[in-house]
Amino acid sequence: MMPSLVKIMRNLALVLSTLAAGFATTAQAQTACGVTGSATASPAVYDPFNPSGLATTNITMNISRVNPPGGGTTSVVNFYLKANSSTGSAADGTQIVPLSIAGQAALDGIGLNIFYNYTATAPTLLPITLLPSSGDRFAKISFTGNNAGSDTVQVTFQVSLPPNLDLNAVQSLAFDAYFSCNMQGGHYNGDTQTGSFPNAVVFPVTVLSALRTYYAGTALDFGEIGSITTASLGGTPQKTAPSNYVFVQSSGAYSVTLSSQNAFKLFKPGAAIDNDKVKYRLRFLGMDVDNTTNPTAGATAITRSCQRATLATTGNVLPIQAKLLEGGSGKNPSPSYSDILTITVTPLVYSDPGTNACATYSLSGF
Repeated sequence: MMPSLVKIMRNLALVLSTLAAGFATTAQAQTACGVTGSATASPAVYDPFNPSGLATTNITMNISRVNPPGGGTTSVVNFYLKANSSTGSAADGTQIVPLSIAGQAALDGIGLNIFYNYTATAPTLLPITLLPSSGDRFAKISFTGNNAGSDTVQVTFQVSLPPNLDLNAVQSLAFDAYFSCNMQGGHYNGDTQTGSFPNAVVFPVTVLSALRTYYAGTALDFGEIGSITTASLGGTPQKTAPSNYVFVQSSGAYSVTLSSQNAFKLFKPGAAIDNDKVKYRLRFLGMDVDNTTNPTAGATAITRSCQRATLATTGNVLPIQAKLLEGGSGKNPSPSYSDILTITVTPLVYSDPGTNACATYSLSGF
């Protein structure tokens, strides 16, 4: 039988594996008056891919008033919370509801969601005597003590996050506080100030560094190549379809590795000699690899540290394509020649921002 009459299939199988991890950041600020808050309790865990989101969780926080310089204290604070500029509308739909207060202070606004979506109209906080309502949602803390021991009170909040928020992987979830506050005593006695603190209120909510990934397309198939000579490939390259890709969504940075079971050769079953093997080259994540660059079977041939993919529906599209370096003409006939590529996609720790903008790599010029 002539080799040109033998169908030699060239299929590359892809194996994807994923992991998940979770991790962290915090911040605070200062001004003439206002409040800041943080908690040291064990963190609640938010998996952005969990269809249930973060179930309603009660978190008790230490809320400390910021006192003006030159003596005096913060007397009353009206405030609400929003996501910071780096988070933007990704946190929209969050619920933060004050439930109770302990310490030398009174709390108004119990049962109201004091979190506002990023572009939502702000509530009215003045005059300082104004009380919160369902149409004007904010928290009002009236401090009753006038010494250092009464500067911090404990406020219990009910916190819930909807599913699929496109949040960065963090261990502590911080929100900006917008406020109006009144001061008593000292140089600022009776004065009212309006302002904001970036990342003023820090909740112990871990946003997992997690990802979702899959292979989109078909097997990397060269089709029938039994009649193709190696010499002809210089003028007419034989490639797999350019439409195949690995898709990634992630809350944090991630790494990608790729290895070839046969060191970038297609083997017929039971391959023992060179005529049982066909060399090919692969492009993935901007790198071209083949048996010359990576001659060790099963060794990692490609490694990339990728920046956050986001949870957007567009995610990161990582195209993959192969082309023949040898034709099938003259090779020992077989209905199937194949190799297995293993691609592993792994979340990185929250503090690692990733190195490469992996979605920018293309197949152009391959």
